[in-house]
Order: sequence, then C-alpha cells, then structure tokens
Amino acid sequence: MTKNKRLVLIFSALAVLAALIIINSAVFSVRIVHAHSLSHSFNNPEVERINTLIAQNHGIRTGTSIFMLNEQRTIENVRYNLIAIDELAHIEIRGIERLFPNRLMIHYVILHPMFYVEHNGEAFVFSNNATLIHIVSLQEARVKGAIGLRLRGALLSTELGDAFQTHVPADRTTLDAVMATMERINHRQFSYVDISNPGVISIQTQPGVRIEIRSILNFASHFAHAYSTYRFFMENDTYRYRTLGGRLLVIQTTGGDISVAYTPD
Repeated sequence: MTKNKRLVLIFSALAVLAALIIINSAVFSVRIVHAHSLSHSFNNPEVERINTLIAQNHGIRTGTSIFMLNEQRTIENVRYNLIAIDELAHIEIRGIERLFPNRLMIHYVILHPMFYVEHNGEAFVFSNNATLIHIVSLQEARVKGAIGLRLRGALLSTELGDAFQTHVPADRTTLDAVMATMERINHRQFSYVDISNPGVISIQTQPGVRIEIRSILNFASHFAHAYSTYRFFMENDTYRYRTLGGRLLVIQTTGGDISVAYTPD
C-alpha cells in the first residue's frame, strides 16, 4: 500500500470518527419536544391541552441523537403512551419534524366524531380518519355532532379503534371521498349521508333538501357545484323555500359540463 493510500484511509477514518462525534454530541441531542396541531388554529383550549399532554407523555428520552432518531418507532412509542392514559381516540400522530439542532416537533390532527352507523340499536361513531371512537346511543351520537351514514354492506368494524369496514369494499372508497370533501366545511349542516344505493350518494341537509350525486370518481367537483347552489338558495329569500325539501341533482354532460337541477320531489 502506498503512502498516499494510507493517508487517504487515515483521513477517511478520522472524518468518519469526527462525524460520529458530531452526530452524538450534546449539540445535536434532543432537548425539547413540541407538539403542533395540523387541524386547529392556535389559542384553542383543546389544542393547548393536547400540546401539553404530548409534551408530558411523548416518551422520547432527552439526550437522544437527533440524527439517530427512528421516526416510525418514535410515533409508535407516542401512541403507546397515549393509549396508557386513554387519549389515543382524540388524536392521530402524522409525523415528527427535526428542528436543528436539538428540538423535535410532533405533528398531529385532532380527531372528532363525523359519522355514525346504526348497528344493533346503538350508534357506532367514526372519526374524521374513519376510526371507530365511540359506541353510544343514537341521541348521544347526534349530540356529539356526528351525522348518520347509511351503508350498502353490513358493518364489520365493531371494536373501538377499528378502521371503517363493511362487507362491500366500495363503501370505504365512497366514504373516503365524502370525508375528504366534508372536512373542508361544517358537516353538521347535514343530517345523513346515504351510500346504500350503488353509484349514488345522497346527502340530506338539516333543513330538508337532498343533494344527489351519481359520480364517486368526481364527487368533490360535483358536490362543490351542488353545495354552491344550496348556499345560493339559503342566502336568497326568493329561493329559500327550496332548502326545505326537494332534490338537487348534479348532472354531467358527455362534454364534461356540470349543472345542478332542482326538483321539488
């Protein structure tokens, strides 16, 4: 081995050693763990409560190298600690962000009741991530702000923590499309969503008008057109009677144009 090669090996080894020292140094060791809600704004008492809860129960050992942190394992540890204090049903951990040199930010969303399915005389309440979070009376489900969901297949999710599932796989696909859209608006203005009829999604508003959409693939754009029409009716006295009943049918032509027709039936 030549002298130059030996020098290269020595310098390479020293560089690796220096890198390991830096990685494991106190400068890049976890000192502070923050929590951040992706679904709610600041100055929200529930957000502040959960931020404190995570900060006190994250289970991440201070002094751990920020470079050597296993994100997935850390998320599982946080979940385990939240289960231990019966708080898992309220939040979902979405990721961990490294804030150099020595801080971590745990990102989460607050789960809330969104839909309920009537099953064996009880209401099985699912959150905005389609997880079963409550089994309560029908009245209590409505008080919690959940809206009814009528299914095509029989409900298979019967244990708390179960992901939404029925005998008909298309039910989950349809529900995901509906939830992704309704998360952006106040879903409590609706009384129920009916996906029991193949290829048709019916959404009943609290006042009484029914929105009918016949495209799951284009649900978001079709619902946007129907909801815009519904809001127009609500905000104009001349048409307000139309919100008390009848149907808003979304129609898409072969050319791709979308229109909304009102019928009093």
